[in-house]
Amino acid sequence: MAQMMGGGMGGMGGMGGMGGMGGMPGGMAGRRHRRRPEQPDILPEGTTVLVRGLTGSAQHNGKSGTVADFEPESRRYVVTLEDGEALRIKGDNLLQPVLGEVTGMVSKPELNGQKCTVRDYDAAKGRYVVALRGGAQAVALKPENLILPKGARAKVVGLMSQPQWNDKVGKVLDFDRERRRYVVQMSPDQQLSVKLESLLL
Repeated sequence: MAQMMGGGMGGMGGMGGMGGMGGMPGGMAGRRHRRRPEQPDILPEGTTVLVRGLTGSAQHNGKSGTVADFEPESRRYVVTLEDGEALRIKGDNLLQPVLGEVTGMVSKPELNGQKCTVRDYDAAKGRYVVALRGGAQAVALKPENLILPKGARAKVVGLMSQPQWNDKVGKVLDFDRERRRYVVQMSPDQQLSVKLESLLL
């Protein structure tokens, strides 16, 4: 259950629009734009992302890129891939390969506290695929078993008491280990306190 917390912390970058993509012929050559202030629901420029879930251009799935811009009208990100190609992609098709922390594992308690990098999210199984630090081992983790880092943009899901926030994106400000809840900035003057399982990259 989310609980409203006092205002505070002016809007800082974030993740926005959802779904699909489009190519950008000619790339970003000659294109200039003013760097906009960060917002909680929009991925900041320079954020590293992984392309995922594309159907029409599936050849780009799994590729790494960097957020170059966000287009409010189409709710799409301009992402520059490592090979230099620029694509217009909706937020649901981007995954932040953040460095998180394993927590709450009962079957494998030895993993708790270990750092890991998010490599994918299996929506059908509701699990992240992460790579543990210092090894090639891949582990599948439920959202409640992964602590996202400060600054990550993530979508609120499954709230019953305040359903108006479901499917909205916010910025992780902190994680209260005692209460096992995130503090999430949803807007310049609104924060939520949500459980681990109520926040998805």
